[in-house]
Amino acid sequence: MTIIDRYREWYEQEIDANDKMLTMIESVPMDRRDDPKFQRAVVLAAHLAACRDNWLDRMTNESKSQTEWWPEDAKLEELRPRYAKSEKAWTEYLAKLSEEEMLRNFEFNTTEGPRYRWNVEGQIIQLVGHAFYHRGQIAMIVDDLGGKAVDTDYLFWAYPRNPEWGLVSDK
Repeated sequence: MTIIDRYREWYEQEIDANDKMLTMIESVPMDRRDDPKFQRAVVLAAHLAACRDNWLDRMTNESKSQTEWWPEDAKLEELRPRYAKSEKAWTEYLAKLSEEEMLRNFEFNTTEGPRYRWNVEGQIIQLVGHAFYHRGQIAMIVDDLGGKAVDTDYLFWAYPRNPEWGLVSDK
């Protein structure tokens, strides 16, 4: 498997984990959704989508379609459509990803103003880790609010896909 194939596989797992994350947030009981922590979970999920959208825009569109990084007014009912759109765009991008594109540098301005240079591969790696980080925060919030937290670790996604992995002995 090439490294590009590995990035595609990791994104397949991220799509699965995103679905589980949204299901977790939706599992929070209605009477707990007035708690500010619930909105924090929604904002974190919206932030993850914004990161995917904004970084793809920076890498492919010269930052022409940037969205708010921390949408404090994010709404739960807007998350699934937003993720579907973002995941479609990323899946299409990764399907065409080449070694040459992966090594390409791109430049972007931050919201604070300075201009930076980064490479596509480095940003793909950053996004994978960033998503794990925030999904963990969301799982803790959901659990605290009485919702059903779900493990989104790569391990539990990968096991069923490879018959050579898994339980060897129960002794």
